Amino acid sequence: MSSDSFTAPWREQLSPAETAFLNKVAHFAKTEIAPHADAWENAEELPRAAFMKAGKLGLLGITAPRALGGQGFGYAAYALAIRELAKYQAAFAIDLAAHNALGSGHLLAAGSPAQHRRVLTKLLKGTWLAGWALTEPEAGSDSGGVLTTATEVKPGKWELNGFKRYITLGRTADVMIVMAVTGKTAEGRKEISAFLVNRSEIIPVRKVPTCGLRASDTAEFKLVNAKAELIGQRGTGQVTALACLDKGRIGVAAVSLGLARAALDAALHHAVNRRQFGKRLADFQALQFMLADCEVELRAAEALVLQATALASRGERHTIESSVAKLYASEAASRICNRALQIHGGYGYTRDIPVERYWRDARLSEIGEGSSEVQRIVISRTLLKNQEAALAGIR
Repeated sequence: MSSDSFTAPWREQLSPAETAFLNKVAHFAKTEIAPHADAWENAEELPRAAFMKAGKLGLLGITAPRALGGQGFGYAAYALAIRELAKYQAAFAIDLAAHNALGSGHLLAAGSPAQHRRVLTKLLKGTWLAGWALTEPEAGSDSGGVLTTATEVKPGKWELNGFKRYITLGRTADVMIVMAVTGKTAEGRKEISAFLVNRSEIIPVRKVPTCGLRASDTAEFKLVNAKAELIGQRGTGQVTALACLDKGRIGVAAVSLGLARAALDAALHHAVNRRQFGKRLADFQALQFMLADCEVELRAAEALVLQATALASRGERHTIESSVAKLYASEAASRICNRALQIHGGYGYTRDIPVERYWRDARLSEIGEGSSEVQRIVISRTLLKNQEAALAGIR
């Protein structure tokens, strides 16, 4: 798409500076990402140099305050930047989204001024990459299942022991924000705290062989008496993590938008140029309706993401809006990519063109950062809680 897509229907949330930034992102995506996407996919690896170039452009600190070295932009600019990258390489886009919203985001929200000066400034410039480790064999959206433990061996000195799975940037991040159990709450639940861990303290296990997003560094690692530094107050890790996930779901929704747009553009091009039975594919009503459904769902997904970005940029609570956007955009992207592959026929099922990659990559968005089922739980609980509060007010 042209850079005009950055002004409609998003224009009300974008400043001239943000639009100029997004035009640079579009150029970066076309010149620095697109030419290498297939090679990176086949190698199942993203070069560090690509992240360094992204950092120089400002892509690793999009929403962070300028005073700390970030761009200070709103979440519409963030979502559009991730969307633009995902059109060419969803693996690169998802890694950047995780760095921004989860890794840097958690440290920005709860870190001390000293941690900001020592670590966060490097993360925002792209000198360092940040991972975020919540997920374990028994824990993901159920953060109460975390088994990794943190022990205070001396005042202010902590050691972590445990195993983390499916961690984005798990092998390549320079620092890792790790969720661990530090004891019990007054109610008897697990007390979850967040810790800053240097790469040297992490024991890599393996890169997980995933169906899609193969170039992304999705990894497992161990922590054995790993030296760690507390982030924020003890016991606040879970609350901050949930707030970060609200932002993270905007990023996943944005990746979904990028994949859906790339798949639809490919389907449109193929439908106009491919001929069967003496006609263009575009002349068959069945395919016309498929294309129409794709456009409707993509526009609806964009509108839902816009609702979430508007609230996030104003600093307002956006848990249900992010969940709605992530749920709908991810499932719509899977449907759109599936239709695009179908329109391409046997050609779409080959690895000669990227449509099958879009199809595989889109599937993760329905699982990562809270599956579709978890999003439905979040949404329904919020609706019911609001209804109960309304009824209590009437009584």
